[in-house]
Amino acid sequence: MKITFDKELLIEAMTPAMSAVSDKNTIAAIEGILFTTDGEERVILSSYDLEKGFRTAVKAQIERPGSFIINAAKLFRMVRMMPESKVQIEVNEKFQAKISSGNSVFALSALPGGDFPSLPDLNGEKGVAIGQAMLKKMIGQVQHAIAVQDPRPVFCGAYFKLTPGKVRIVACDRNRLALREKDCALSMNEQQEAGVSFIVPGKTLMELSKMLSQNEEEQLVIAFGRKHVIFHMGDSLFFSRLIDGEYIDYLSVIPKANNIKVELDRRDLLESLERVSLVTDDKSVGQIRGYVKCVFEEGLLKVSSSSSVSSVSDEVEIEKTGEDITIAFNCKYLLDALRAIGDERVKISLATPLMSILMEPADKKEETDEQEGEKEDEGKYLYMVCPVKMKE
Repeated sequence: MKITFDKELLIEAMTPAMSAVSDKNTIAAIEGILFTTDGEERVILSSYDLEKGFRTAVKAQIERPGSFIINAAKLFRMVRMMPESKVQIEVNEKFQAKISSGNSVFALSALPGGDFPSLPDLNGEKGVAIGQAMLKKMIGQVQHAIAVQDPRPVFCGAYFKLTPGKVRIVACDRNRLALREKDCALSMNEQQEAGVSFIVPGKTLMELSKMLSQNEEEQLVIAFGRKHVIFHMGDSLFFSRLIDGEYIDYLSVIPKANNIKVELDRRDLLESLERVSLVTDDKSVGQIRGYVKCVFEEGLLKVSSSSSVSSVSDEVEIEKTGEDITIAFNCKYLLDALRAIGDERVKISLATPLMSILMEPADKKEETDEQEGEKEDEGKYLYMVCPVKMKE
């Protein structure tokens, strides 16, 4: 195999491919990228770590066709440091790869293309088209609530529900819940009109988000295999194994009788909690006091925290209906939710110091369904955070 790439095009293709390269040093083939010539001017790059994979096509000058696997991490570092705009990759019959550009020449061992693991069926059912920028934003607004590790795998992923007129994404790590919903006209076939639901691993969503464009015009097509979800982006596709299992009945855990309503400026509370976090995250004496005490009074929210070496108190103006209440939370959980919200005003609903709070759009109740549809910018969101028990 002997092929010449434009350096920038090769880097552009390898960057997302690296997200599906294994770093566990178990199987040499999945630590590499599979290069397969396709016709006279196209090379297919594939990476697959047995859970998620990436495939794309790159324009190249092909002098000698072939199919070989080259270690991804080493090759990527080499290509980025090449001095010229052209990079040539040549693999001989002894599986020795020569990577050259200008006067720079590197040598690497290669593997035959046949050693690469078989990819799952990537044809999938008829796809559902969705805007890349919208999906990127929605993922960013829920991914903080996906568990990193949990005995129940469903908590380590995000639940997607697609219907012809709506996209909903839900994440929950037992301590908090994030729900993001957006009206969106999706083209779905007859079998999909009742809705399509699936659970995508959190690691997959993080990598997908990096690949998605912020261009409002660009579309992504989501297709479904037997156990995989496939994301088509132009000449590239990214796929992942789905999390098998029934997602939690998240609607049943959302409190319905929170009779204390608070409306406030999101930025004011965010900045206040960022100041408080200087104390809650204090590790100077090996002790972390991770909660913030919140006292909701008429017209005022008092936030405070203290450790053995420091303390902080702050106040935020609010509009409140209902009784006064004192409640405590993990400061980071509140900050994550507030950073994910795009609205200037937020409504917080509470009931008792032992019940979760809800954060929603401040003007949600004042709008009729018709008005809400006309005004829909951020769409619907809901963030739930569980309280913590105060020591004093």
